[in-house]
Amino acid sequence: MLTQEGSRARQDRFRSQLEQMGIDAAVITDRREIYYLTGLLLCDYPNFPFPAMLYLETGGPTWLAAHTDEGEAVVDERVTYPPNVLYTMSPDLMALLNEAVAKKLDGVKHAPRLGWQEEAMPKLLADTLDRTIAPTEWVSLDAMIADMQKKKDPDEIDLLRTAAKAGLAAYTAAQKAIAPGVNELDVLSAGQRAARDAVGENIFHGGDYQCAELGGWARDKTIDAGQLYIIDAHTAYHGYWSDLCRTWSVDGSPTDLQVQVFQHIKGILEDVPYVVKPGGKGTELFAMIDARIRELPGFEDVGLIHHAGHAVGIRPHEMPDLNRDREGIFEVGNVFSCEPGAYSDDLNHGIRLENTFHITEDGVEILSEYPIEIVARK
Repeated sequence: MLTQEGSRARQDRFRSQLEQMGIDAAVITDRREIYYLTGLLLCDYPNFPFPAMLYLETGGPTWLAAHTDEGEAVVDERVTYPPNVLYTMSPDLMALLNEAVAKKLDGVKHAPRLGWQEEAMPKLLADTLDRTIAPTEWVSLDAMIADMQKKKDPDEIDLLRTAAKAGLAAYTAAQKAIAPGVNELDVLSAGQRAARDAVGENIFHGGDYQCAELGGWARDKTIDAGQLYIIDAHTAYHGYWSDLCRTWSVDGSPTDLQVQVFQHIKGILEDVPYVVKPGGKGTELFAMIDARIRELPGFEDVGLIHHAGHAVGIRPHEMPDLNRDREGIFEVGNVFSCEPGAYSDDLNHGIRLENTFHITEDGVEILSEYPIEIVARK
């Protein structure tokens, strides 16, 4: 989990930002940001997301309203609502949270400028806040929080490393399962079990497990000789995500063209730590990768047909991304994936490779060191 020390440091930085913005109090309603600021993971993906609310006075106390008082949280007070009746989940969880919040807000001092998550605030809670603390102005915090989250703290890096470890364990098992006539669901099951075994608990592992396709969830479908199997998988560990990709020949006998394109894409990915620098632009990295792909015979007019990568963290896709149509600036502390790919019917169907990188003061570290081979290891 995120550490209490790390959460206090983030909360201190958050308060400092609120003070600079002249905000009196902040309301956080997305469970991911509640975790980010308090260290309490209320419900890890894909578990049921019980609603919750964190209230933080810029120069005063904090309290958290949630369905449970279990677990440690960097807050001054906990408020709970009953999530079930004799273990039958209540159908009106937001109303129950709102009732607990309204009771707690009774008597809370007026907050002239209230910070809120515009993307995540339910109207029911907003109406209660408006009626009780009567803010004169509502100030969106979404952009400020997203900017904070671009730079990862040490406890976040530890979780990202473990997420990557679990994802790579899944790849070790998945490639052993790949063979002509095997069902895609069986390959996915092998990966899921290995990811769980790697960390000793039930976690989410899934993503693109369709063979000879650009992407998509695993199907009840067998894989065939001659095909290329792109597995672009997400793994969630204690609220943090890895996003990694490898491509294997189903029958272990790739064509000359498949090998040629594979080695070219591999070379692009291996160059990433040497070309990314703090202050560099995501659009420029995209353009470089696109140009490199267009060097391949048959790809001169195609290039890269999707983004070149994106940051990862408490969400599987974060900013900055490596995009043709949206700018992102690299900073020390960013953790990002890069995923060059090339696709054609002649390849049956394509090759995509992806690693995760951490920009440090000393350079770019690979968080997902793992063999890059077109023939699966059995």
